[in-house]
Amino acid sequence: MTENHANPATSVWSPLSVPTFRAFWVGMSLSTTAFWMQNIAVTWLMRSWTDGDAIMISLVQTALFLPVMLLSLPAGTIADMFDRRKFLIFSQVWMMTAPLAVAVLAILDIRSPTALLLCTILLAVGNAMKLPSQSALLPSLIDKDRLPFAISLNSMAVNGGRIVGPALAGALLPIIGAMALFIANSGIYLLYVAVLLRLPSVETTSKADRPSFIQGLVDLKAWVRQTPSFSAILLRGGLYFCVWSTVLAIVPLITKSAAEFGLLYGLFGFGAIAGATLYGYLSRVGSRTRAVTIAILVHASCIALLSVADAFMTKAVLMGVIGVASFFTMTTFQVSAQLQLPDAIRGRGLALMTTVFMGATALSSPVWGVIADKITPETSLQIAGAFSLICACIFARRKIEP
Repeated sequence: MTENHANPATSVWSPLSVPTFRAFWVGMSLSTTAFWMQNIAVTWLMRSWTDGDAIMISLVQTALFLPVMLLSLPAGTIADMFDRRKFLIFSQVWMMTAPLAVAVLAILDIRSPTALLLCTILLAVGNAMKLPSQSALLPSLIDKDRLPFAISLNSMAVNGGRIVGPALAGALLPIIGAMALFIANSGIYLLYVAVLLRLPSVETTSKADRPSFIQGLVDLKAWVRQTPSFSAILLRGGLYFCVWSTVLAIVPLITKSAAEFGLLYGLFGFGAIAGATLYGYLSRVGSRTRAVTIAILVHASCIALLSVADAFMTKAVLMGVIGVASFFTMTTFQVSAQLQLPDAIRGRGLALMTTVFMGATALSSPVWGVIADKITPETSLQIAGAFSLICACIFARRKIEP
């Protein structure tokens, strides 16, 4: 533990008074935002380079999330076995190379959709290494009194970056261009490395007590089977992310220009900021289970309504509400998971959650893309909204808290 404080924490922002946690949180927030900025920038490039091919656009999401689905669990197991900080530094150095590679493509005017997908996969591999080690490192940087608030702030950074990143990219892309955006992203990862180098190293177990790779996975499986609330997070979150993928895979297809694209995602991000500000109040509507059910119902309704919205202002309002619902849902899942995972398996548990959520996004995205290509993007949104509404009602009683 880095700093100790006699007074108990009373505010969600209190962990930021601890210097090491504050530096870590800022670096993590910037890195996450950069990752999602690149996602939107690559999506827009793919649209430009393929003349709006719905299937190729949806494959960007598959390239971004499928490696995370496949590699997160092994990465989380490694994070529980060795120094989480050093493993996190390695992941950021790896991620720096991806935006630089895309920038080179833009500079040389090599309009290759295949190369763009390969660069996206490169970024995704680094993200798979980053996510479990980053979340598992957090408890070692804060005192016990502030840990619940630190978990909330961690969730705000991780899930807020998913919202704010696309919004910033949508706003900046028409102004500074793709090449400058990718170079800036690489610089952000380097900045995070500088922050991590100043933090203390943390190994979770001694070499004598360190489980083997296989035993680590066996221990995780046993714990998940004995913890119905965590299983409910995996189930409900996976179904939610199947529909959440339409925000990035299908919404770009119903925008008419780069300016409209940027404004819609800007309002999406504004909704996320509003969700972060109101999170404390919104979480008081009842149990986490009830709150997340309401948020998913709102999200599903707005996705369906986007399919019939013609006026830009209507789309803008819906995207803002989707931003609020997205932030709240993701944060609630993250907080619930962090509060019930034992530290010894924290990296593996969070990695399993990431595997399910990102896997759902990766595998569902091309499905929505095919529907949009064979029928219409609007039909894809309608089916996604209806699917989410049905699932939310069916699993409303599956509790995500112990």
